[in-house]
Amino acid sequence: MENASTTAPQRYLHLVGSLSQFPDAERALAWQVEELSGRLRRLTGGETGDRSRWVVSTVQRLAQRPELRRTRSGDWADYDDVDRFAVRRGLRLRPEHLDLRIAEHAEQELRVLAASGHPATPGLPLQVGVPGHLDLALFAFGPAAVPRTAGVVRRALRRELSRVAAAGGSSVVLQLEVPVELVAVTAAPAPLRPALARVLARQVVRPVADAPAGTRWGVHLCLGDLGHRALRQLPDAAPLVQLTAALVRARPAGRPLEFVHLPFSGGDAPPPVDPAFYAPLRALRDAVPADVRVVAGLAHEEQAPAEQDRVLALVEDALGRRVDVATSCGLGRRSPAAAEAAVRASTRLLDV
Repeated sequence: MENASTTAPQRYLHLVGSLSQFPDAERALAWQVEELSGRLRRLTGGETGDRSRWVVSTVQRLAQRPELRRTRSGDWADYDDVDRFAVRRGLRLRPEHLDLRIAEHAEQELRVLAASGHPATPGLPLQVGVPGHLDLALFAFGPAAVPRTAGVVRRALRRELSRVAAAGGSSVVLQLEVPVELVAVTAAPAPLRPALARVLARQVVRPVADAPAGTRWGVHLCLGDLGHRALRQLPDAAPLVQLTAALVRARPAGRPLEFVHLPFSGGDAPPPVDPAFYAPLRALRDAVPADVRVVAGLAHEEQAPAEQDRVLALVEDALGRRVDVATSCGLGRRSPAAAEAAVRASTRLLDV
């Protein structure tokens, strides 16, 4: 493969979100500014502490709401071991019942960067993770309740994203995180996938359309990583292609889409090395504009470097473009040592 020192565009590292090797945002951000200078397009606060398990803490906080009752208790060790909630009889779910804390954490991380002397800028913005409204509704209230609750979650997100935009403006990029939609497209019969992808894409972008005009955003497609296990593995890259193409077509005007992150495996499984798996990516050559970066979620610390190089070559050959590099999901479900190894595997690929 062509060396990074030639005229080909530089590859950048994308940190999906959680960084288990750091105890707080201060140290996670300082590491990025000091150790990864020139390697990143965006910074992340690391989603440390109780944020390391994505929406788990948000769902668990619902137990504090008198309007809600717990219908299932779990330790979140796997996808069957979860908490679920329902609205008490005679009451109605409202946006204020959802303690999302997205804006609170974003404001804190913006302050940390400003105090460090390296404030977020349009050129190196703060990345803020945002769960999809369908995803959060499903994990909190269960599949049957999604039609009744997703709209309320969306209104709660609108409030949070307006506050984030007010705090950071163009120095913030929202990362919309949507495992449920990719898993649904993957699980569907192949003939139904394109239509389902179009329907889901129109839903996915609604929180972005609700955000203030000019809001910058990207999307992290995901296969799930609870307990470092995926909800489902891909048969090949076709579901990724179908959902990504639909998202690009559905993107709302006036809110620039900056990147799409594509996971090529989920959980602890490394990406396949079979060329046929990546062949469907050729359909994205014209579907994804040049100004939308493709982030390949392929870095894996347990895969041999030669195989990692092969996967990267297969992805870039199929897409006909250079990609940025990431793991398939955040590092919060890895041990600190494994997270550090995953970062080393990622940064090595930048110069292949």
